[in-house]
Amino acid sequence: MPHNAPHPRLQAFGFAVRDARESCGMSIEALAEAADLSARMVIGIEHGKRNPSLLTILALAQGLGVTPGRLLESATPWREPGA
Repeated sequence: MPHNAPHPRLQAFGFAVRDARESCGMSIEALAEAADLSARMVIGIEHGKRNPSLLTILALAQGLGVTPGRLLESATPWREPGA
């Protein structure tokens, strides 16, 4: 993995956030407002370039109306991203 490439688990988490956001018809800006984050932070997370803290994960889940587990399950060590 190149040094500047997103970590596969962060990328998988970002895909989960984007999928949940798009499934409920939210824009990046709407999610950012609902989670009390900047749009730039949400974009970075969705692209796997940010490593969100637990509090950020909880805020994203609440903003999306899903459980944190739904967002995290795709990035768990026993499951490959996209599997």
